[in-house]
Amino acid sequence: MKKTVIKRVAFCGMFTAVAIIMGYIESFIVIPGLLPGMKLGLANCVILFVLMRYGLTSAALVSLVRIIVVNSLFGNMTAAAFSLAGAALSIFVMSLLKKSGRFSTVGMSIAGGVAHNLGQVLVAMLIFDNVGMFCYFPMLIVTGVAAGVFVGILAGLVISKMDKVTKM
Repeated sequence: MKKTVIKRVAFCGMFTAVAIIMGYIESFIVIPGLLPGMKLGLANCVILFVLMRYGLTSAALVSLVRIIVVNSLFGNMTAAAFSLAGAALSIFVMSLLKKSGRFSTVGMSIAGGVAHNLGQVLVAMLIFDNVGMFCYFPMLIVTGVAAGVFVGILAGLVISKMDKVTKM
């Protein structure tokens, strides 16, 4: 039992490091035409993988630590509020869809991407005391779906490769 806990903590640490690196790499990727705050969400591939393999608690922990570290090093506390709200709603939605057993990795990722954007818009409405911020959400749905497809496919490939490696 103790070895299992130690192994899980070690894997969570490793996946947190990978998620931090993916987020850092993503900060250098510029996609013309995207509005501020719109990005691929490469670190979410790691979070989705952890959710699928280790469950909600591990995914939430990896996401939380990643957000704290990334915003401490490269961001600010306002950005952290946006990230935390988006991540919390995203992980919650994806875990519900995972429990249902009716959604693919891509489907869960799409829902997670849109939920992430919704969480961020809701925080923006609170911080700036402006319900008009919700007008930004329809554009974010489009990028959330596109990023969700990309992240879902990538996470599915990683899961598939990991399954093959662990069966060897």
